[in-house]
Amino acid sequence: MKIKKFTCISCGAPKVNEYKSPYIVCDYCGSFTDIDFALGMEFWNAAPALTLEYQFNKIAFAGKLQSSFQNKDKTEYSKLQREYWDCYYRTYPAYLPPSIDNAEKYKLYLDVCADSSTDDAFDASVTEKGIILNGLQKSISYNHTPEGIKADSDSFFRMADFYLSFLKESFKSFYGNPDYEIMNELLPEQVHLKMKLSMFIQVWLPYLTEADAERFLRSSGFSLQYIDLEKPPGRKGNCGNCNEEIYIPEGSYKVYCESCHRTTKILRTFLCSSCGAQNSVPDNPSNPVDCEYCGVENRLIKAFFG
Repeated sequence: MKIKKFTCISCGAPKVNEYKSPYIVCDYCGSFTDIDFALGMEFWNAAPALTLEYQFNKIAFAGKLQSSFQNKDKTEYSKLQREYWDCYYRTYPAYLPPSIDNAEKYKLYLDVCADSSTDDAFDASVTEKGIILNGLQKSISYNHTPEGIKADSDSFFRMADFYLSFLKESFKSFYGNPDYEIMNELLPEQVHLKMKLSMFIQVWLPYLTEADAERFLRSSGFSLQYIDLEKPPGRKGNCGNCNEEIYIPEGSYKVYCESCHRTTKILRTFLCSSCGAQNSVPDNPSNPVDCEYCGVENRLIKAFFG
């Protein structure tokens, strides 16, 4: 079958089952691992009337935010940001990360979205870098080629290098801020950063020559081309939450259901690779786990991938 090559950031397994939302969840360990920008745009364009309504709401929020910013009212600005992000995710629920799977996590996530957006808006250094990035984007020149319109190599990589450096720096600052400690649970830094990088790469790949695309993917550590992949051995089963049919690859510990957005535990125990004792599978099977009896470290999925 022809599928997008997504590799789990936790256990290294390929995405096997067809996904129906922009977020990619591993079929072996149940980890949230990537995003498909093209599918995300399909959700955006699926209901033009809804998108138009959202755009009007966004303009209204922008006006109110600008007013509170000019008045240096951070409290009001944060309140408006929270209302905006709530409007955004209620309009496009498919864009909410699958790790935000209950009301309490949603509330905490909105709080972080509002507070971090407010901090960035009132931080002169962040504003300055945003202006520089915008200028670099506008300075990119484009060439007409037999393959279509392609970005000039030098001007593109000046922008890309600045953006990647800025992104990694801002993530280090964000996840190092004790005010946002909860994000290490809701959306871990490694996954969040990969998601942002993946989206950036997918946006620009169509505008790059073959040589520049290879350079870009090589330097960023990504490989997002479509590939032929035979479905690995497995069996059909049913989701433990909604009973929808799911495909369970051989060696899987958790399978994500695209219908109800919940994971089903497949294997609950494993045998220690050293002493053979039966152990319980941890909540995150991609992590190493020490045998309860002999203490030897077991890597449950590494035997299959990585």
